[in-house]
Amino acid sequence: MNKLYSNELKAVLILDNFQDAPESVLRENCIMVSHLDYHCEYRRNDSNSVYGAVDPVILNFSIRIGSVKKATPFYRHLVENGHYVYTFLYNTTYDQSDRIATYEDGMVVDAFVVKVEQEYTTQRTGHDSDEQIMLHVKLLVRSITYLGTDKNFTSTFIK
Repeated sequence: MNKLYSNELKAVLILDNFQDAPESVLRENCIMVSHLDYHCEYRRNDSNSVYGAVDPVILNFSIRIGSVKKATPFYRHLVENGHYVYTFLYNTTYDQSDRIATYEDGMVVDAFVVKVEQEYTTQRTGHDSDEQIMLHVKLLVRSITYLGTDKNFTSTFIK
């Protein structure tokens, strides 16, 4: 199982297909991923070509958000029962105008939201209080497009 923890590799989540307009993604639209894991096995056919996963692929991720409003799209996607596109980018850098400048690699996931869990905590430091929401999301994946630099990509469709 592939696992990603943010202290090893920094990942951000974009609630859209990054390939549509990569130069226009602002830092404020990127959500830092705390945890990400999925398991996807690939098979080879008789001619030794790789084809998509046969088993269902479940992708779990956790994000920390400061407002319930940022959780709204996930709950809406859960209730609407449709498939949506999520982009995960690794080790992103931003330019002077706070737009994504570079990234190491990433993946665009087309998936159904299966489950959303929320952990709400508050901390009081002096007179101020800090509210944090940890959101755990489970996706049933339809396809994964792996992104490389220089617009290289490979798509895998889940059967």
